[in-house]
Amino acid sequence: MKLPKHTERSQAILKRVANWGFPDDVLQRIGVLALVWGQFESNLETAIWALRGDNVAGTRPWTDKTSVSDWIKELGKPWSQFSVPAQQTLQIASLAALDLMDYRHAVVHGTMLPSSNMPTFIRNPGWHGEVRKRPSHDAHVDRNLLDMAIDSAWTLCQVAVSAKAACADPAKIAGVAALKTNASRAQNLASELRHLTALMNDDKY
Repeated sequence: MKLPKHTERSQAILKRVANWGFPDDVLQRIGVLALVWGQFESNLETAIWALRGDNVAGTRPWTDKTSVSDWIKELGKPWSQFSVPAQQTLQIASLAALDLMDYRHAVVHGTMLPSSNMPTFIRNPGWHGEVRKRPSHDAHVDRNLLDMAIDSAWTLCQVAVSAKAACADPAKIAGVAALKTNASRAQNLASELRHLTALMNDDKY
């Protein structure tokens, strides 16, 4: 049976991309990272509404006019309705999310530098002498690094979902606090991903 033209072309493109350093399991991980991060963003927005006590029915919520980075910073604010350990979980998750966001954005929106062992994406480069609104940052990609990113993104999803649930049921605040260890691990992983180039150039790394 002859394959549809678009299927043939897609398979040929997949083979070509594999030669740039993106075998199937790496492509799978990039797709999973995009999926899980998207779920984090959507759950984060509704969690922020719950934390603030926003009634968005029939209105244009403030989150519709702002960026995801604003939502992430909002998550890290002190929320007096939560216990101190739960607040700490949200603060740590906020820091992790800022680093992971930069990594994810570089992968999704950055310029690609192919490599047989570790392709790199660079976002907001100034290679032509142009002045960028945002600073340049990069993202190195291989199986292990993407596993780190996926693990971090999943933890952030758990924090957002748990925070929203705790706003409706204070008995679930302890569940947010219980995620503190995982959030700390996510922060460490996301920080390494975000600053890997600097770490690689450090004699101590």
